[in-house]
Amino acid sequence: MPYYSSDLIEEVISQNDIVEVISEYVTLKKSGRNYMGLCPFHREKSPSFCVSMDKQIFKCFGCSEGGNVITFIMKIENVDFWEAIEMLSERANIDTTRFEVNTQYNKNDSAKKDLKDTMFKLNRDVGLFYHNNLIELLKEEKNPIKDYIISRKLDIKTINKFGIGYSTGKEPLYDYLINLGYTKDEIMASDIILPSKNGRMYDRFFDRIMFPIFDIRDRTIAFGGRAFGEKVNNKQIPKYYNSQENDIYHKGKTLYLMNFAKREKLENIIIVEGYMDAIALQKFGFLNAVASLGTALTENQARLIKKYTDNVIIGYDQDGAGQAATLRGLDILANHGLNVKVLKLDRDDVKDPDEYLNKYGPERLKNCIDKAISLVEFKVDILEKDLNLDNFDSKVRFLTGVSNILAKIDNNIERDLYIDKISKKYGMSPGPIIKEVEKGIKTKKEDTVELDMNSLNKKMQLITSVRKRQEQYIVALLISKKKNIQEEIINNISSFDIEDENVRKIFDFILSLKDKYDINKIDILSKIQDEDMIKEITDIMYIDISGYEEKLLQDVLKNKKKEKLFTRRDEIIKRLTENISNDESEILKVELNQIVIELSKLK
Repeated sequence: MPYYSSDLIEEVISQNDIVEVISEYVTLKKSGRNYMGLCPFHREKSPSFCVSMDKQIFKCFGCSEGGNVITFIMKIENVDFWEAIEMLSERANIDTTRFEVNTQYNKNDSAKKDLKDTMFKLNRDVGLFYHNNLIELLKEEKNPIKDYIISRKLDIKTINKFGIGYSTGKEPLYDYLINLGYTKDEIMASDIILPSKNGRMYDRFFDRIMFPIFDIRDRTIAFGGRAFGEKVNNKQIPKYYNSQENDIYHKGKTLYLMNFAKREKLENIIIVEGYMDAIALQKFGFLNAVASLGTALTENQARLIKKYTDNVIIGYDQDGAGQAATLRGLDILANHGLNVKVLKLDRDDVKDPDEYLNKYGPERLKNCIDKAISLVEFKVDILEKDLNLDNFDSKVRFLTGVSNILAKIDNNIERDLYIDKISKKYGMSPGPIIKEVEKGIKTKKEDTVELDMNSLNKKMQLITSVRKRQEQYIVALLISKKKNIQEEIINNISSFDIEDENVRKIFDFILSLKDKYDINKIDILSKIQDEDMIKEITDIMYIDISGYEEKLLQDVLKNKKKEKLFTRRDEIIKRLTENISNDESEILKVELNQIVIELSKLK
């Protein structure tokens, strides 16, 4: 792969405003000069994630994660440094070829990047192999695979668009890849080919319809294989068999067909369970359909959706498992600031959108989508299904459960409308519901106060002593971009003066950069690889010293001088208690007196 000059890093940072980038993943609200939101790297209910537009950095005061726009993309997308650079370059339409340099860079980074590039290329070639297999089978007059494709109403346009294929499960794939020039180690690293007991190589996706899985950059990262026909019915093999997770595929960070959906102007995204549901929706013109590759939605998937829309409709299967998964998914999506609704099919004789479309058509499904119900309505429906409301005790449990659901609504108007609607529907006075809701709100507030105190304690723990704060000021002045102040720090402070190990590492690192670069013209964060150091310097960057650098410099130098005098004073006092000569004692007393005078001047 090409090596890029450091100028590309500076260009990427300047062309990707950190607030705009992070807003694609996190809901941010302006707070003074900064922006606040819920941290995407740990669970929290009270916002402690801070983004500074002025300094182009982020910091979570709950979990201590921090850095610049490159660091954020590395963490949120789980990619390495250069992949983050490439993603941000693509986002800002930066021509990276202008920054290519013909030189050797870190061998470990190079090997890791080259292996990933090989995996992407190999997966693409495997996908073409599967696809060509299916195309050839469809040319035959009759065979089980062709019958299955016809039964699922998959036309050639759809097959070509989504790269649908077929795996024979025999040896040709391994031979095919060897002939393309891949080594045995590269092929085995893909985990698509497995060795048999007799040493022969076979395809793990034997005899399955194949669905290539793409990332948002249209790269083939994995495969899903679906068994068909009688094999599924006798339950001797799993219906679906998917790629193992590896360096390029993380199931919980991927949404099937998101690479297609993101090309549209998205008012909302429809999330379904399986490949065929998403394909069927896309085929019938619902180009905002994606699949979650299973029923368990993750926070990473929620963040991915948040990049493209604030509105989500969940269209999971209408069986028990599907509805339980919908409940879990609703909360995860809602906690990331997404407006969530649930698709309710108006027929009980179908279990999923694919079956519904083929039986009742797209117009009728669109009507169901337009009538999708809210998170609250869905939870109330689920609660009602499990209880017999003709029974007094069940009705009490139902209305208590409803009150608990309503207590979690922050918007007072929305909550009152639901109370009115539910009390009318179930024939009771709104008063008792209101009282139960108020009890729930009180409990919620008490929990929030406790959470806020925990968050505050974590923030206070970031700087545990006055000494560390003083030492952080030293580094803050060193990166203040004011050359006269930087020179004063360099001339008067050494790393021996800094006791905190993390601050000392940062101080020494910046001094080492000064020998190679103008530290006022580079992004220091992009030069740091160690996560602890990134967290430490981000803490320091959040210390606002603008406007009083000169005063702070004088305070820092004075405090350092006082510390040295106190240290020497204590050494002298200790020495005077020992058995020493009169001459040494007199000399030390004179020095001690001078130290006392100096300290009095520094107060």
